[in-house]
Amino acid sequence: MVDTTGYDRMRRGEVYPNPDFHLIEMQAEARKKLDRLNAVPNSDMFNRTVMLRDQLGSFGGGMVMSPVTWEYGRHIHIGEGVFINFECVFLDGADVRIGNGSVIAPRVQFLTAGHPIDPEERALRDEAGRIVGGNAINRPITIGENVWIGANVLIMGGVSIGDGSTIGAGSVVTRDVPGGVVAAGNPCRVIRTIASKDNVKRSRAA
Repeated sequence: MVDTTGYDRMRRGEVYPNPDFHLIEMQAEARKKLDRLNAVPNSDMFNRTVMLRDQLGSFGGGMVMSPVTWEYGRHIHIGEGVFINFECVFLDGADVRIGNGSVIAPRVQFLTAGHPIDPEERALRDEAGRIVGGNAINRPITIGENVWIGANVLIMGGVSIGDGSTIGAGSVVTRDVPGGVVAAGNPCRVIRTIASKDNVKRSRAA
């Protein structure tokens, strides 16, 4: 009988032991399908869409450029009209949700996986007290609608980015970003709000 305890704990956002051989087997099976997807030309939208809907938790439509990397695929939820450029990485032990119309630049990383800060809590030990691995924990990532994420951004677990925001290239997003702002840096911070076209027109008229 397969021990699914680690998977169940991971999905509940609890600390779980790593390595976990059931999780490794799941990742290996997902990788087989992912390799087939990455071998299909990006121009073959029909077959890629069929494969994405089979491999992901949900796929509303749009384009995911290869090469792309994920651990499970099944925990990724992509809305309608989303564009994800090449070499993006999804550590999707927890859910990654990307809202309608969002644009993701190359080499963005969605990193739901992490480890306890306390080194003793982080260490996975056997009965003799030897370190044989590390405990892990996953937190979900939520990207709102019509968000633009620049190249090489790192988005950490537990983060939400609100509708309409822009994240500058190279940022490390460690905490929530509200909607309607430009944010950038390491750690990522709000730089300014984004004025709507109506607000810009009113200010010019005044």
